[in-house]
Amino acid sequence: MQSLIATRSELLDRRRRAVFVGQGRDLLKDKRTALVREFRHHQTELLDGLEQLRNLAVQARQRLDEATAVCGPEALASGALAAATGIGADLRSRTVAGVHVFDLRHDPVRRSPATRGWAPSLVSAHLDTVAFAYEEQLEWLLDLCAVELSVRRLAMEIGRTTKQVNALDNIVLPQLHDEARRIALTLDEREREENARLKRARTRRASRDATSDGPERIWSAA
Repeated sequence: MQSLIATRSELLDRRRRAVFVGQGRDLLKDKRTALVREFRHHQTELLDGLEQLRNLAVQARQRLDEATAVCGPEALASGALAAATGIGADLRSRTVAGVHVFDLRHDPVRRSPATRGWAPSLVSAHLDTVAFAYEEQLEWLLDLCAVELSVRRLAMEIGRTTKQVNALDNIVLPQLHDEARRIALTLDEREREENARLKRARTRRASRDATSDGPERIWSAA
């Protein structure tokens, strides 16, 4: 058992610390509630988006297979090189309960046939169909990048905050309450011993006073 200095100041210190830790735990619980609310919002958005992205990927693959069968792989490779271009993106963040969540803004991904790098009148319509399918898939993918990053950050912070709350609830607070209880018991025991000692001292004094007063009363009587 840990040795404690049983004084009134130590008792008050343990009680003050317990109150402070309890307030900190409550703040962490409020933080976790806000994080969980934000996490659920992003989680729903992410799950729905992933399902849509899966469907788009299947459709794009089908369009690619059809175009390959009709136009041949060389025509598709040439079209891909002609259409290759960069997409500007801007990753922004905002803070939720001290955690950064992200929003990715990007340039338009879907393009018209005239802006894909080839002459529409000189290529098969299958090429535009494939391009549109993969542009739509890429747009969804970019939109979901920031959502997934936010979900991961929120999940990590929720886990960390939960560990902190559990540590305060199950370790720190019980230890402080136990130490305060032990100090209070020690102080009560000391007070009882002191009262008993004083009572014995008063009894001995009263006995001595009675003994010393006896001869004087006898002498007075004579």
